Amino acid sequence: MNPSDLHVGAVFQREWDSCPIRVIAFDDEQVMYDCWWPHIPGWGIDSLNRTISYYRLPLSLLLKKSTYLRTDEYTEVELCIHRPDLPFGFARFADLEWPSIPPVAEDDFPGHTSFMAGVEASNPLLHTEKLYLHPFGPKGSVKPGVLLESENPTGFTVDEVLWHAARLQAPHLREIKVTTGVGIYRSGIQRKLPSYYIWGAKSRMEE
Repeated sequence: MNPSDLHVGAVFQREWDSCPIRVIAFDDEQVMYDCWWPHIPGWGIDSLNRTISYYRLPLSLLLKKSTYLRTDEYTEVELCIHRPDLPFGFARFADLEWPSIPPVAEDDFPGHTSFMAGVEASNPLLHTEKLYLHPFGPKGSVKPGVLLESENPTGFTVDEVLWHAARLQAPHLREIKVTTGVGIYRSGIQRKLPSYYIWGAKSRMEE
């Protein structure tokens, strides 16, 4: 496959499956996609009003074992909901851990001083005013998402996201850890808003 064929809305035929896929978003490592279901017939994401977890696969696998078929453009409404511009992973730190006691304020996150020095220099933002964030259970299961709204309409800062995530995650932590480090990762959409899940410094797919 020619790497230049990879773009949002591109439709590919995978060597190992007869059902074509349609690219929703991608980065340097992963591709998130919809799948064509012959029994409908149509794309699997037939409604944007429900909770949707995107299918995903390694970018390297798509490049090596798929053929570009055509492009089915997304509408402006679909693009505004899917938000392919948002990062797959955000606020990822291998040297931090989710605290068992929820921090009272954003700058109370354990290790805040050490990691924020580098973060402030790059000034990253998660450019969405609202999102759903899913904590994980004691054995790693995904819990229901909670709606969050950023303090600034521009988006969520790293320390703001970590503070919210720590508060949501603390009640589900146990002595035996199922993650190492901290991070949040794109899962899909919920009620037409971006949804992310809480995990460690590596995503579920990377582990």
